[in-house]
Order: sequence, then C-alpha cells, then structure tokens
Amino acid sequence: MEVEGYTISFNRGDQVIINVKNKADTTFAIGDTIKFSITKQGNITEVLLQKEFTVEEESDIFGILLTPEDTRKICPPFKSGSKTYWYEIEHNEITTLIGCDKNGGKEIIIYPEAVAAEEGE
Repeated sequence: MEVEGYTISFNRGDQVIINVKNKADTTFAIGDTIKFSITKQGNITEVLLQKEFTVEEESDIFGILLTPEDTRKICPPFKSGSKTYWYEIEHNEITTLIGCDKNGGKEIIIYPEAVAAEEGE
C-alpha cells in the first residue's frame, strides 16, 4: 500500500490498513463510528464497498482494515494498468473526515493481482 497526499494505492487482493486522524484534532472516543466508502470515480452515489467500524479504544488515530476479500469486491480481476475510484471517510455520520471537496474526489488506485486465467478478463 502507498499513500501520497490523499491518494491511496494498493494491489487488488491485498490486506490494507488505512490510518485516519480525527479532523477536529481530538481523539476518537469509545463507541464512535467510522464509515468508509469506495465509489465509482465521478459518481459518489454509486457505492462499491462500504464498511462501518466502531471505535473500541480511545485514540487520535483509527485504523480502517480492508481484508483481501474487501479489496477484491471493489472490482473484478483485470490484466494490466490500474483502476481509479473515489473514497470517503465519515465520523459518527455527521463529519466527513476525507472526501470530495473543491479539489474533487479523493482517489483509490487499484493495481492488478495475479489470478488464475479463468478469473481474469
């Protein structure tokens, strides 16, 4: 996994932990919720993957875990190049920590994984 600014990139099928800091420079409290969504690029209403987490330990950073199965759900296998999507992270369903703004959507770039020939495009 690689993070450059707000752009996250990883290989399809990887397990990924995305660390996010609370925007308000306060800690995440036990019981807070973090919602992570991946959407089609250019269409924030077409959600491809959405996970909701509950904070279990007070901290100023929360780790969003995407399993290999999660990263495979985002897109079907592909042979080469990369695929770009948008993502959004919400805190307690009232504050967007990372998402669309005047600069556009925040990008997730996915690279292919090696799969059996019958699984790929």
